[in-house]
Amino acid sequence: MFAWIPIYKEIARKLLEYEHRQSELVELIKQLRAKRLTVVSVTDKTDEGELELTEIDPFTFFACFNRGQSSATRMAILNELKTRWSLSAPLPTDFEGVPVVDNRQSWFFPYLSDRGKDDISKLWRLAKVSVEEQPEAFDPQVLQDCMKIKTVGLPKLTMGMFWMNPDKYLSVDSRNRSFFQSRGVVIPDDARSYFLFLKEVQVKLGSDFPSLSRQAYLESLGKTTLQPESAPSKTARVTSSDRRYWWLNANPNIWNLEHLAVGRTQTYTSHNESGHKRQKYKYFGDVKPGDIVVGYVTSPQREVIAICEITKGLHASPTGERIEFKKTERLQTPVTYEELKGNPALVGSEPLINNQGSLFALTEEEYEVIRAVIDEKNYPPIDKEVLPYLESDAVTELFLTQEELAQIVRRLRRKKNIVLQGPPGVGKTFLAKRLAYLLIGSKNQSRIEMIQFHQSYSYEDFVQGFRPLENGGFAIKAGMFYSFCRRAQRDSGNDYFFIIDEINRGNLGKIFGELMLLLEEDKRGMDFAIPLTYSQSADEKFFIPENVYFIGTMNTADRSLSIVDYALRRRFAFISLEPKFHSAGFETQLRKAGASDILIKKIQMRISTLNQQISDDTRNLGLGFCIGHSYFCPSDGIQSDETWYIDIIDSEIKPLLDEYWVDSPDKVADAIGRLKA
Repeated sequence: MFAWIPIYKEIARKLLEYEHRQSELVELIKQLRAKRLTVVSVTDKTDEGELELTEIDPFTFFACFNRGQSSATRMAILNELKTRWSLSAPLPTDFEGVPVVDNRQSWFFPYLSDRGKDDISKLWRLAKVSVEEQPEAFDPQVLQDCMKIKTVGLPKLTMGMFWMNPDKYLSVDSRNRSFFQSRGVVIPDDARSYFLFLKEVQVKLGSDFPSLSRQAYLESLGKTTLQPESAPSKTARVTSSDRRYWWLNANPNIWNLEHLAVGRTQTYTSHNESGHKRQKYKYFGDVKPGDIVVGYVTSPQREVIAICEITKGLHASPTGERIEFKKTERLQTPVTYEELKGNPALVGSEPLINNQGSLFALTEEEYEVIRAVIDEKNYPPIDKEVLPYLESDAVTELFLTQEELAQIVRRLRRKKNIVLQGPPGVGKTFLAKRLAYLLIGSKNQSRIEMIQFHQSYSYEDFVQGFRPLENGGFAIKAGMFYSFCRRAQRDSGNDYFFIIDEINRGNLGKIFGELMLLLEEDKRGMDFAIPLTYSQSADEKFFIPENVYFIGTMNTADRSLSIVDYALRRRFAFISLEPKFHSAGFETQLRKAGASDILIKKIQMRISTLNQQISDDTRNLGLGFCIGHSYFCPSDGIQSDETWYIDIIDSEIKPLLDEYWVDSPDKVADAIGRLKA
């Protein structure tokens, strides 16, 4: 028993060599993934989108083989590491007493958008001290510093410390906390109390930490002994070795698995409406309580939306034989059939070979692959305070009167699609985001998606299309808008806003394709669902839900852009924005930034005079080329003074005028001279 300890300790020492070679660890994880082993994700995220992970800590690497996965997978990963690193310790024969992390939170650090610049280095320091120092010499501040990292806390950090040095440190995960608390041990809540906790455990219960961890696990299951199999996966609430895994098709036209609340049960008959046995009838007799079911909704959604658990096997009822299951998990981000179909590790999986039928068998390895895909797409978001956003906030920020704002909101609600058009610097993108906030009632980013069109943007990026797979071949992947609409469809009680910046930069006919029809406000909802270009059958349809709103922005001064397609123009309400130099809000913002009344008047008068000159030049320019107020809205912390004003004129206004009057340098020089006078 505890045969895992030697190789875990050797891996811990080996990992310390990679503190300044973290890219090699990331590459190693990618190679393990290429071998179809379910390890941690290497996809990082920022506010702008996804990118490859470039840094990693040793605890997160350890999580590759200490998460919700089968013993066979853990053993395969350790075998790869043993071979690559020439480890001397033997492969383990058990994983007794090893706590595992949630697959959805395997990282010990947050995404890049929320990550502190020293988070990774703090974790490396903690790992080094955990391996090399005795608890008596451990500086508690090292652990306390890591507790400030978002998404981790004392339970997870101490779990990592236990993995790396199980003889010296104990995890304070939920199972262990209950175990030790029931024995009168004070549960720690910070770094200093953690080391007092270790001493108290040694005095009251002894220093065999792996045995205590195993005992805590067994007690949480209501057991006193355990067969030497492995620590269970995240979903394995029942630890029987003969648990089976299933895939269940739910036809939304007959019953809706999506509407079933988590914790509620549902039955499924073994015979169809005609009284005939369903395909794979034998499987209905094979299911038993405790089995795990992957809940899949058929066309038009074609996606895995839930995880369920069998509560009753095949049994008689007044309306015929049926099985019963309980919905245990609702996926915030479902997994599409195409994603799974294109996964090389699922080649040969019953429901992906031929999805005609109702109940399919999955191997444990197939379920593990599906579970890993689910967990990577459903990484729990970091809890952030969502601030309310009211009309008064919008009027203050947007330099608009209440009447102007009300008119824009009214048009958006009526048409569902608007384009904010105007010259550079009038705040089109800023306004688009605030309109969404206002109609939502808060700064809830989860119901807003923003993209920017460009000349290379395509239907495949926007809706769906074939994309290459890591291991060769191609599969249909959902585009940004397709995925967004699916999200909105699952939350029909709330409004969603899709913002397209620079909407006229793309080839709109090619990007929207057949969705041009569905854009109309009276063509929303399932009743107007249509097959898409890449639909596999006539039954595979798509619709834009009624709770989706479009907000586009269009720069009227960009000469490189083509005229908006008239078919698209008819489907949008166009709202023209103008510079707001004389608004009370603009003056207030400049004063807050330290601008004097003299400077404010100077900006207002001189830019307005320049804008009049631009407007009067109808042959070359016109109203759509005026200078917007955003050029003179200082960022937080920037002092608005004469030097700041001159910098903007030289570095932002002059280059723009050079482009406007490319054949009239004297006109540019004269305009700049008057602005600086």
